[in-house]
Amino acid sequence: METDVMDILAAAEKGALVLTVNQRLARYLVQAYDRRQQEQGRSAWTSPSIVFHLNWQRKMAGLLGLDSKILGPTQALLLWERAVEEVERGNERDGLMRVTDAARAASQAHQLLCEYGTAFKPEEGGEDHRAFLRWQHRWQQLCREGGWDDPGLLSVRLIQALEDAVLPLPGDLWLAGFDDLTPTIANLCLTLQKRGVTVHHWMPPACQPQSQGRVGYADPDEEVRSCAQWVRHQLESNVERIGIIAVDMAAYQQRLQRIFREELSPAALLPGAGAEKAFNLSLGTPLLKEGMVVAAFELLGLGRIVTLDSISYLLRSPFVWGYSGEQNARAILDRELRNLRLMELPLKNVLRFAERGVKKKLGRADIFASQLEIIQNALADTAKRLPGDWARHFAEVLDSCQWSRDRSLTSREFQVFTAWKELLAGIACLDTVSKPMSRGEALALLRRLAADKIFQPEGSAGRVQVLGALEASGQQFDALWLLGFHDESLPASARPNAFIPPSLQRRLKMPHADAERELDFAQKIAGRLLAAAPEVVVSWPLRMDGRERLPSPLVQHLPMIELPLSGSQRPALLIQAVSPSLEVLCDAQGPSIAEGSRISGGTAILKDQALCPFKAFARHRLGARGLATPGFGLDGLDRGSLVHRVLELFWQKTGDWQGLTALDTDDWSQRSLSCVEQALDELDAERQIALSNSQRQLEKQRLLGLLGEWLDLEAQRPPFSVDIMEAWHRETFGPLTLQTRIDRIDRLADGSQVIIDYKTGMAAVGDWLGDRPVEPQLPLYTMDRRDSELAAVAFAKVRRGDCSFVGLGRDDELLPGVASASGHPKLEGTDIGHWDDLLRSWRQTLHQLGDGFAGGQAQVDPINDRQACDRCDLQALCRIVDQNGQQGGEEQL
Repeated sequence: METDVMDILAAAEKGALVLTVNQRLARYLVQAYDRRQQEQGRSAWTSPSIVFHLNWQRKMAGLLGLDSKILGPTQALLLWERAVEEVERGNERDGLMRVTDAARAASQAHQLLCEYGTAFKPEEGGEDHRAFLRWQHRWQQLCREGGWDDPGLLSVRLIQALEDAVLPLPGDLWLAGFDDLTPTIANLCLTLQKRGVTVHHWMPPACQPQSQGRVGYADPDEEVRSCAQWVRHQLESNVERIGIIAVDMAAYQQRLQRIFREELSPAALLPGAGAEKAFNLSLGTPLLKEGMVVAAFELLGLGRIVTLDSISYLLRSPFVWGYSGEQNARAILDRELRNLRLMELPLKNVLRFAERGVKKKLGRADIFASQLEIIQNALADTAKRLPGDWARHFAEVLDSCQWSRDRSLTSREFQVFTAWKELLAGIACLDTVSKPMSRGEALALLRRLAADKIFQPEGSAGRVQVLGALEASGQQFDALWLLGFHDESLPASARPNAFIPPSLQRRLKMPHADAERELDFAQKIAGRLLAAAPEVVVSWPLRMDGRERLPSPLVQHLPMIELPLSGSQRPALLIQAVSPSLEVLCDAQGPSIAEGSRISGGTAILKDQALCPFKAFARHRLGARGLATPGFGLDGLDRGSLVHRVLELFWQKTGDWQGLTALDTDDWSQRSLSCVEQALDELDAERQIALSNSQRQLEKQRLLGLLGEWLDLEAQRPPFSVDIMEAWHRETFGPLTLQTRIDRIDRLADGSQVIIDYKTGMAAVGDWLGDRPVEPQLPLYTMDRRDSELAAVAFAKVRRGDCSFVGLGRDDELLPGVASASGHPKLEGTDIGHWDDLLRSWRQTLHQLGDGFAGGQAQVDPINDRQACDRCDLQALCRIVDQNGQQGGEEQL
């Protein structure tokens, strides 16, 4: 295809200046120029003057000595932010708008006005336009006060310098790839022509169409996958230069990266693979999203209070020093921290837990702990400093933490590292336009700059180029696929600048000013792209973002076509295709428990056995558990434990019904408050993390209200005494011994006993009954009690607004609301006629469950999906979804 650029390359050889519309075209032409020199037998040659037009302007500014006076893009934006803040401080807009977004839009509006050499008066616009003029006026004042030149007027200065013969004139000027000439470029051309310079406009000649057509797909994923398979077919057919152009690259970028990697470079999906991609994606990603940079910000962003998400990320990141040697220890520390079930915790407590892990011989994570100490020491610097000072501080902290030095870097990672260093170095130039700031403000600024900096790794050009519609200007291909050509993308909707009066934008035909301007531009784009290759495929999604889409009206004249596609290279499909038929062996029987074995779990073992034998086996024999889910403040488990402890403390001091009813209001309040305070203190000590004052006050109020409501119910009972609290209880099932703790046993006036288990959640008698009782703890507690003494069992449902006893007894109303087992509705249709029958039934059922667990039962047999599976964290292990044929889709490998 380089025959199409011979004219412009020949001109470059003769010293012509070639200004390109974008960086990509400049690189393409330079590479073509270099190949031409090699083909002519040269071993050395002068670099051509082929350059992106904005880079040329900056070079000329340097020749004029203006480079130190011209504000860079980031400097200008910070100054705009300062102007907006100063103007709006104290106004009704203050606090109602995002200053950064407003400053960015204002900067773009100012640049447009400079580009078109125009301005407007306050009375020509609305309130937003007048606000912009106030910001612009203050921004220009700040520029004058700082001695900076307005970057929007650079082109004016250059043109004046050319007119005054201060700058050298090129022999000829070639403009490459411009669909439209901006006013700046047009004025430049006019000035040079007046000075005798010949100006040429270059676009590659239109290709002779051999095959053009369009095709619609159900959604963008199907569209991109078909495109990737078409690309593979072209590669297999030895097509040399293949182009993929997306009208809206932002909407397609992630799909293109993911699906093209699956179809064209499946080996790159393997962990640790360094395989080269078979395609070049022009649009880079924000530096902020690169893994190495994410780790840097997570380290630098740690404060005295840290989030579990941040600590967990750092523990799992290979860019944090010591990862390779401490990987297991860090995984254990991550689990231990998650078991706290807290989203936020003090940094000093994370260090304490790391040290506790070492003492427990759970593995050494002292390298990680040392880095946290470095961060903790760095937080002591609370002074306000200029951005450059903070950049040096951040660099020193990362160097001390040995960031990114745990292993050899890949080519891409090394380029990320270099880009990060350049970003830090570039912040120093902001000192001239910034005021001293805090560490948090400096880090936020650095994060924003990293988000704005697009990282594009260098690599070979490759046969497959994936790029946006504007980047493709001036380039030609042997085969071309145009993605996303639907009716809302081409032509696009008008997007006039919010800070320039619309009438002015329409009159000067500014970009995105109105529908007519967008249509005219879209027609030029479509015409150029359809002529950029002899074979062109145009596609669009029939549905996208929840809306139906039609093909762009600019390509509806093309015929519908069918395409030759290569078979999919998705790893999951390939593995399935070559996998032999599997022999299925169902083995639901694990080894029996050996005599004398100690297995922890208590009543949860029987509960899990009732819910699903596999769950009991996996959790209590194999030790399989999901990671705890953190939350803010106290969760349900913590609150339930507090209620248990408060009631235990209260009855330790009160003893019986007489003691309860003898308390006057002041005594009751003092005793209740003392019990609540003690329980909260014990919880803080156990968790090693104190509740905040506000959290503690709220929890105190909740517990006092709940305790009062519950004790009012207890006072309505016939006289009783609290005989046993938090008593350990053992029960043996063959080789299995379960150790549990009974919340409370009361003795009634007739000497009989009542077993009580506190419950802060929902409670139902039906959960104790049947062959697989899902709440077996109360039935279990009855097994070593004499039937003649035991009168009732009940859940004490301690819930605000719903306090009650839920249970069964020998007789009615031994506890408020507790009915006799004889004739109970839940026992109708069973062979249980009275209380003694129920006790015998429970013993038989529990022995069956205990013996089944001890014997190694491990079948996947949930009692029902709602109770057994909804909150189970072992579904990836038991694969109940696969067994039931409910797999939602093909697994991506």
